[in-house]
Amino acid sequence: MKNHKLYPIFLLVILAVIWGSSFILMKEGLKTFNSWQVAAYRIFIAGLVFTPFTFKYLKQIKKSDRVILLVAGLVGSGIPAFLFTYAQMTINSSTAGALNALTPIFTLLIGVLFLGIAMDKLKLLGVIIGLSGALALILLKPGGQFQSATFHGFLIILATLMYGVNVNLIKIRLSAYNSWAIASLPLIFMFIPSLMMLFFVCNDIEFDRVNSYQGWVSFVSVNILGLVGTAFSLVLFNKLIKITDAVLASSVTYLIPIVAMFWGFVSGETIGYLQLIGLGLILIGVAVIRKSNRAT
Repeated sequence: MKNHKLYPIFLLVILAVIWGSSFILMKEGLKTFNSWQVAAYRIFIAGLVFTPFTFKYLKQIKKSDRVILLVAGLVGSGIPAFLFTYAQMTINSSTAGALNALTPIFTLLIGVLFLGIAMDKLKLLGVIIGLSGALALILLKPGGQFQSATFHGFLIILATLMYGVNVNLIKIRLSAYNSWAIASLPLIFMFIPSLMMLFFVCNDIEFDRVNSYQGWVSFVSVNILGLVGTAFSLVLFNKLIKITDAVLASSVTYLIPIVAMFWGFVSGETIGYLQLIGLGLILIGVAVIRKSNRAT
């Protein structure tokens, strides 16, 4: 199977299912735990998995670049995990998954602002289309009424902005290092802070709620989120990058919102035509930007 020409497609689909399911897993976790507990435990369990690799990869990193890896851990995993769970207290999982598709757009904008990447008319058009779709998702409910919880939607946009910073940070400062080191060390650096956070936020857990059917569903969901949705998915993504080109690997951006909306529909979330239009605009914007990149 590994040498089969469909193997990269297989990995791509698995990644889309894993990452697209992350939003419904957060929603399930929030039914028992608060947003801080879900995010802290997610990062803790993912960092714990990678801890055995600490000494193997840390010695490969220059001391000056270890700070960069710490920043990558903060903007690539740590802070966004808290922003997403806090936002999903009022934003449904399908909308969160759709807004996550903004990441390539912010990756471009950070590159234009700080790395001297040229902004042509086609890229600008893609950014405008994508951000218009995001505003529609944030400002309007599925039925067309104005949203009252716009603040939480902008928290997700802030998280995708951080993802864009992280992508550029890795590209300009860390691309020379082993891809496993880049994937594991930022999460390892988040291990201790997330463990400390757990001590502060777990003292108000209602154990009667945890020791129930929904409590166990929530606990298992957060574990899957950390082990599979964070740690294991990074292993798969690194493998996909290694055996194929970046264009195919980045196509996961288009599939994640579809999976997220599927789970949202299954769980009873209202998905209106405005949400589909907003998602469509974001994906069209991303496609226009990539068309410009290929032309360049």
